[in-house]
Formats: sequence, structure tokens, C-alpha cells
Amino acid sequence: MPFTAQPLHRLDLVALDLEATGVAHGHDRVCEIGAARFRIDRAGRVIPGETFDALVNPQLTIPEVVSRLTGIDDALVAGAPTLDAVWSDLLAFLGAGADTVVIAHSAASDLAYLASEAARLALPRPQVPFACTLEIARRVLPEAPSYRLGELRAHACGPAAAQATYHRALADAVHTRNLFGRCVDIAGAATLRDLGVKGPAPWPDPADFAVDVPERLRALLPAIRERRRVAIWYRGGSKGRVARPVTPLAFFAHRGVAHLRAWCHLDDAAKTFRCDRITRVTLAE
Repeated sequence: MPFTAQPLHRLDLVALDLEATGVAHGHDRVCEIGAARFRIDRAGRVIPGETFDALVNPQLTIPEVVSRLTGIDDALVAGAPTLDAVWSDLLAFLGAGADTVVIAHSAASDLAYLASEAARLALPRPQVPFACTLEIARRVLPEAPSYRLGELRAHACGPAAAQATYHRALADAVHTRNLFGRCVDIAGAATLRDLGVKGPAPWPDPADFAVDVPERLRALLPAIRERRRVAIWYRGGSKGRVARPVTPLAFFAHRGVAHLRAWCHLDDAAKTFRCDRITRVTLAE
């Protein structure tokens, strides 16, 4: 029997959330993991279980904008283990049973981080299906004004939910668990199929992370290896078409578009630049 047709009360459910250094899958890295095991009883109620909570040292600078949003900064993760050190614990917590399903809000994003990190570290992927509360909510709550987790929880669970902590991994995993339970209640669902789940959320294509560096920018590759400052001219952005002194960090692909991640010395911050908007490069400032 497919997992979508299994009675909900027979499933071993795990709500999962990842916090990362940015939104560029293939370059940005996981900096916190939260997971909350739970079950749905025969009456449709959420029965909480054990939790998993781990800060992760991403070995990348965490941008200030991410720190403001999450409260996670370089100092907080400095003494944390790297992802390869906690990966086996995460896989063990998620499990691999025939009745196990991972629930995530915007599961495509979590799967992209897991896929890119597993590829980077040559580690096995989780062997469990994922279902997405974002897609479930679109079906069960078509009138919701927003499908962001916080706004959606406030809409479905009442205004008190809007005052809760968000953008920390375990807190968001618990919110995802509770949102799932609320959707089950509203829909009167007995199976995941009743919530519109037709199959597992798909893993991304590895080609999504393949970077086709434009010929004119390949001279930056040695600068990336040597962490050497260069100057770029960029079409767009807040500074206009002026020379930007940057230290290039990495090329990466996001949604099929090549980007350069670099430390911008004009703004004194990590920045992301679309490669097709970089019009000129000089290797010496």
C-alpha cells in the first residue's frame, strides 16, 4: 500500500526544518536542524514525540541579514559540530521504516539543501518520503492570505500563533507539525491522500547545482582559490555601475542561473551577484 493511502494513525511522522546561511542551494549551507517526531491518533489529534535539535557550523560566514532573521550568527555556531558530524544522527532520527514520512514546509527547499549537502560531503540521502505542508495548505486553506509558515499558522490556528518564535529550526519544525495537525482536522483527513498528497515530494535534479561559469568570468577561479580581492562591474544593485572591490568566494547555480558569491568590500557584507549581470572584471584593484 502506498504511504499516501496508509491511515494517518499508522504513520510515524517527523516534522523537519533547516536553517541555512542563505537561499542559494548548492552554495549556502545548513546551520541548524530541528525535527519533531509525532503521530496522529484515531481521533485526528497530534501526539507529540521526541525532538532533534542541532546547531551546525557551516564553515561559511553567516550574512548579517540571516542573523537578524534567525538569531544565528558566526559566534553562536563557532563551537558547533560540522554537518558531517551530525548527519548520521539526523538520518537515525528520521528513520527508514516503511511507515515513516517526513513533513516539511516548502519541502522542495529542504530537499534541495539536503541534496546539495549530501553531494558536497559524499553522504547518503535520507531514505524516507517527504510531504509538504505548503502544498497541503494550498489545498486545505485556499483562502489563506499568505502561505508563509508564520502567517499561515496565524490564519489556521489563531492570532496567538503569530506571536510565537519563528526562523529557528526546532521551533519551525514544531509549527510545521501543528500546522499539519490543523490541516488534518480541517479536512477531516484519514490519509495523506485526503490532504492532496499524491506521492513523495521529488528530490531535485543534481543538474540544478551544476554551474556553467561564463568564459569571461573563469579568470576568477584562481582568485576564489586564493581568496584574492578583485574588482567587478555589476549591472543593477544599489551601487549602480561602479567598480566593486570584492573577494570572490564561490560560483553556484540557483534555479538554473549561475551566480557569484563574494564578500563585497563596499558594503562590508557577503553578497550574491548574477553572473549574467557582471559586465567586467579586473584581477587587480
